[in-house]
Amino acid sequence: MEQLKKILDSVFVWVLKLAMVLLVAMVVLVFLNVVLRYGFSSGVYWSEEISLVIVIWFTFIAMALGVKESLHINVDILPKKLPKGFFITLDCIRDLLVILIGGIMIYYGWKLTLNGAKSFLPATQIPNSINYVVLPIAGIFIVLYAVVHLYDDILKFKGGDSK
Repeated sequence: MEQLKKILDSVFVWVLKLAMVLLVAMVVLVFLNVVLRYGFSSGVYWSEEISLVIVIWFTFIAMALGVKESLHINVDILPKKLPKGFFITLDCIRDLLVILIGGIMIYYGWKLTLNGAKSFLPATQIPNSINYVVLPIAGIFIVLYAVVHLYDDILKFKGGDSK
């Protein structure tokens, strides 16, 4: 499992670098468009379209990062006096639900991508599938990281060593 995690982390580093570059590109593009629009009464006609694509990609990459780092919101409403095994069981259930959600993202995201390939964005004429292909990509990372977390939680439940 550690080998899978190392491979997954090394691939995800490149995805995060892509997200950072996209975010910087979006900020520069929107800033340039605002300056051109208000300063020179013109603008880059395709900037809103590309910015929307970048926001969509950045959002789903950030969702996968949230699963990787366990950054999603957790609510601790149960007293901490309950047995440790109870909370580990809840963590396992959470991991299974995240795997299910990631699987749904992969399946339906792929269907959306195929359907989106039939239409094109109006300003750039890029296939509309560019908006949807990030769903299965993020879904794969979400499922794999949730499997890693589930494995770690099962080791905790069994009393084994986990990181």
